[in-house]
Amino acid sequence: MKRCPACNARYKKKDNCHRCGMNIASLIEIKNRAKDHYKQAIKHFFKSEFKEMFIHARRSCSLYRTPESIQILACAALMINRFEMAIKLWQQYSNCMPFVSDNSEIKNK
Repeated sequence: MKRCPACNARYKKKDNCHRCGMNIASLIEIKNRAKDHYKQAIKHFFKSEFKEMFIHARRSCSLYRTPESIQILACAALMINRFEMAIKLWQQYSNCMPFVSDNSEIKNK
């Protein structure tokens, strides 16, 4: 976290915001739990334990929605045959990513 979500002050690695006094520690804990679930989802992927992967990926995405968490949840949904969910998530993921044109390669040549 780079800024306080309440007042947009720079985060100074303390439990409370120096400007507004908001307790940021609980938000950081939520973000850390999301990261732990994300890592667990990846571990389960490599073990081919896709139901467990889905559980952890869904939890990670619900705690802290990032393009990466959406992507891993879409992959997990696909692996357990939840195709409609996978398609919707992949569309969300595609909307989060910046559009890169293939024309950039042509211009560089």
